Amino acid sequence: MKVSVIWTWYVWLIQTVWLAKNWFKITALDIFEDKIKKLKSWVPTIYENWLEELLNVTLSNIDFTIDINKLKWSDIIFLCVWTPQDEEWKTDLSYIKNAVNDLKNVLSWDEIIVIKSTVPVWTNKMVYELLGSKNPVVSNPEFLREWLAIEDFFNPDRVILWFNENENSYVLKKIKEVYDYFIKKNIPIVETNWQTAELIKYAANSFLATKITFINEIARLSDKVWANIKDISKAIWIDSRIWEKFLNAWIWYGWSCFPKDVKSLIHQFKENNITPWVIEKVDYVNQTQVDYFIDKITTKYWSDLHWKTISLIWVAFKPDTDDLRESRWLLVVNKLLKMWATVKVFDYNSKALENFEKYSYSLTTGIKNYIPIIIWNSFENIVKNSDFLVITIEDKRILNENFDKLKSSLKESVIFDWKNILDKKTMQNLWFEYNWVWY
Repeated sequence: MKVSVIWTWYVWLIQTVWLAKNWFKITALDIFEDKIKKLKSWVPTIYENWLEELLNVTLSNIDFTIDINKLKWSDIIFLCVWTPQDEEWKTDLSYIKNAVNDLKNVLSWDEIIVIKSTVPVWTNKMVYELLGSKNPVVSNPEFLREWLAIEDFFNPDRVILWFNENENSYVLKKIKEVYDYFIKKNIPIVETNWQTAELIKYAANSFLATKITFINEIARLSDKVWANIKDISKAIWIDSRIWEKFLNAWIWYGWSCFPKDVKSLIHQFKENNITPWVIEKVDYVNQTQVDYFIDKITTKYWSDLHWKTISLIWVAFKPDTDDLRESRWLLVVNKLLKMWATVKVFDYNSKALENFEKYSYSLTTGIKNYIPIIIWNSFENIVKNSDFLVITIEDKRILNENFDKLKSSLKESVIFDWKNILDKKTMQNLWFEYNWVWY
């Protein structure tokens, strides 16, 4: 069986190496020649746990190419293109349409098109019609977490598939050949219709975003009344109906997927003349999280950060990733710079720091009398001669740092821990002024 994948970034590169790991011969198409050259040389174009090792052992099964004609005679083509939002937060389907129009020139009759991109309701129907209603179109949304994407791909909670009733037997047989690995592991496969499969992805992500938003709002009240948000979270998730995941208060509920999918779902509600009361509130609360955190600093320093040097630990989306897309930390740094602070930045992942350096110039655009961003490659150096420390990290390597020694490096023994990763009593016993996310 010949299997092809269109686009080789994030989820889709992982889809490619997973298929190759399962001994399929894969043709992987991308429009960016520089990415293809890197991949052919065993160089991943993203940073993800175990990806480089997996690419090394599967490359012999993958033909990375920019030539769409190599997709001819494929049995299955996974369509995995980007689906960003436009200025009104409506999902931009231009990449899907362009890919389909290009595909039409190389398709014959019975290639199965599998859409893994996150797309709004009726997109699969649109693709089916653009292809002249000739090729089977299957909706197969992904549910991967960055940082654990490969683990998630090999061990998913479920696989969502849509099949046309008239093509069910033929298409299902082909797809099950590809996903035989999941079937043998008894992973649940949910077979449903197009619009249900499309909406499942948005509903799942928006529900998780709602859980985070709920605990963030409770945490704001906790902060005011001196209640312990960690104990509250634990007491809630012990309830077997609720569970612990996505009940940790934080500054934000994700970078790319959650904000994008929540906003797209809001737009889909409005397109159908329904007011999305809950989902709009979810978006609003999380949009205001950064200001809520910055207010904690400005309250302590009376909004005067002039000549203050601030150490910021962690800039990436998650530990061991290099992803800075829509990172709230970029917004945090920008706001601190506008208050005349000097910001020193460190991340345990050198790839994240490399990416941040590319972004850093744009963060100072429009700021009068440019204040520098200083990027350091060690924890010890970043805290030296800083006024206070802001921790935005969930990487547990920070727990191995010597905070007793750190105290003498900081001008002020002040820590703002925006991930609640350190132990409050330990920090206070070391005579730090320790500020949790919320009390």
